[in-house]
Amino acid sequence: MAKRDAALTNIPAEKAVLGALLRAGSPHAFFQVADMLKADMFSVPLHQLVFGAIRDICEEGKKPSRTLLVSRLPEEDESGQSVATFLAVLMKDADEVESALDFAPDVADMAARRRMIRIAEDLAKRARSFDENSTDIAAEAEAAVHEVVSSAAPRRPRRLSDVVSTVMRQARQAREADILPGFTTGLPSLDEILGLIRGDDMGVILGSQGDGKSSLATQIGMHVAMSRPVLMFQLEMSDEAIATRELAAQAKISASEIEEGAMDVWQREQLLEAEQKLKQSEFYIYDEGEMTIRQMKAQALSMKRSQGLGMMIIDQLDKVKSDNKHRDKFERFSEVTRDVKNIAKSLRIPIILLAQRTRGAQRRDDPTPFINDADAPSIERDADWILAPWREENWLRQNRPNDKAGGDALEKWEQRLYRAKDVAKVICLKRRRGEAFEQRTFKWDGALTRFRELDQ
Repeated sequence: MAKRDAALTNIPAEKAVLGALLRAGSPHAFFQVADMLKADMFSVPLHQLVFGAIRDICEEGKKPSRTLLVSRLPEEDESGQSVATFLAVLMKDADEVESALDFAPDVADMAARRRMIRIAEDLAKRARSFDENSTDIAAEAEAAVHEVVSSAAPRRPRRLSDVVSTVMRQARQAREADILPGFTTGLPSLDEILGLIRGDDMGVILGSQGDGKSSLATQIGMHVAMSRPVLMFQLEMSDEAIATRELAAQAKISASEIEEGAMDVWQREQLLEAEQKLKQSEFYIYDEGEMTIRQMKAQALSMKRSQGLGMMIIDQLDKVKSDNKHRDKFERFSEVTRDVKNIAKSLRIPIILLAQRTRGAQRRDDPTPFINDADAPSIERDADWILAPWREENWLRQNRPNDKAGGDALEKWEQRLYRAKDVAKVICLKRRRGEAFEQRTFKWDGALTRFRELDQ
């Protein structure tokens, strides 16, 4: 260990914790401190090995006896000290220690201090290099410190009756204040099959290219942004493209007309009104082309602490970079979806992740979306709900019968295309808090990239 960290160790506390666990000889004693301590929090390599061995034994449902530990540890440590003798001394010295809980906070505190020093040194090094944006460096440092705080003061299990009391209190507050404990989508028909979007949901919008998954996510986000800040990580389109779409939708003027400036006086008035309305929303866009989940979490955490955060949107899964190396894209996707769900839980915000359907799914005789159409199988595991927008019109245009197929086939195709024109369906493929596989039909306004209720 470096000399600068020598003062940030508490060897007696580390030995007291290990000795108390050995003397107790019970998995229960270990699990009392398991959420507070990890092996790498101990400053001495041998202490790390002993704690790790105790953890493994307890997780196997066995008692961590000294004999069993000796069989799993090296005979000597790096200095040549007998491990069996070291364990015996630990147990003897722990006679007066009532519980490992007495000293576990001290070990965790010292580990947190060492980590904070490393974070500070890394922050100083990166700040001097000028290779990165200062805002990104600060946001990532804040996220790293937040992780230290979480480790030093972990959440404890809550008694079910206490959680029930919290739920009842929130229900009473919602009834008295007439405030919903979650978010609606802005489309009443969609709310019927999805229910409320809750604070730690990981939702997925799964769709093929052109079926409107980005439009649906943005439309939901804009609805939420009228009351709470929403942060979108747009890894495909620019922020100007998103802004043009939203201006078009609000002003009811096509995006091409806005870009070309081909507007009459009335349309210009509509555009000014739309601009003023959008200024009232708290919709934020981060349009970096490549980002990792760690970078997104840092930005989200910074925003939540500075101005609040109601929802996060990631467009889209296959564009997210990974900090680690993986055998294939499925392993990378699995890591991303797991991390997205963890962020939703830790920040207590819903996150909407967009994902692409496989090309094979679109070649089926019945191309209606199914839950296993995702490029990432882990989506089904980690998502709390999955919505699939589906525009049969797109599929039909890509599968026009050959003229040689005969007039009957072409006529049937034209009839289907006519019925599917400007129609979009949204299918709920998964819903943890209700029935799945329901669907609703909407009008698709292609010029304004908007889903609308049929009666609008």
